[in-house]
Order: sequence, then C-alpha cells, then structure tokens
Amino acid sequence: MLVVGSQAAFADSASEIQLGTFLEGIADFLIRIVGPAILVIGICMGGISMATGNERGLNRGIMAIVGGAFIMMSRAILDLVQRLSGF
Repeated sequence: MLVVGSQAAFADSASEIQLGTFLEGIADFLIRIVGPAILVIGICMGGISMATGNERGLNRGIMAIVGGAFIMMSRAILDLVQRLSGF
C-alpha cells in the first residue's frame, strides 16, 4: 500500500512539472512573439490612420499599442505583484 501511494504521489509531481513547463512555454510565446507583433500592428494602424485622418482608426491603433506593451511587460508586472503581496 505504501509503494502504491508513493507512485501516485510521484505521478502527480511529474504531471505538475509538465504543466508548469507547458505554461512557461506558452507565456514565453505570448511575451516574445504575440506581444511585439500586436505592438507593431498597432503602430502601423496608428500611422496609416494618422496619414488618412481617420480618428477612430488612430484610437484603435493606440489601444493595440497599449495592449502589446502590456503583454510584453506581463512578466515584470507579475513579479511586481508577487513582491508586493509577499507570495
């Protein structure tokens, strides 16, 4: 009974490590690929909208720039919240 229990605990630990690795990979993908892509698309949208005089498009471009910047800074924001909360 003790051996079966220790194997179940080991299996849970391995799956937790795999889940952590998977989530870290997704976070890295979002921060390194998606965030800068949204930032660049926002800059392009804002520039084109500014050139054509479209105020609504300029607002959307600015929102995309802000969103991309938040995605890129998400790890630093998470670290700050963890330090302030003590977790």
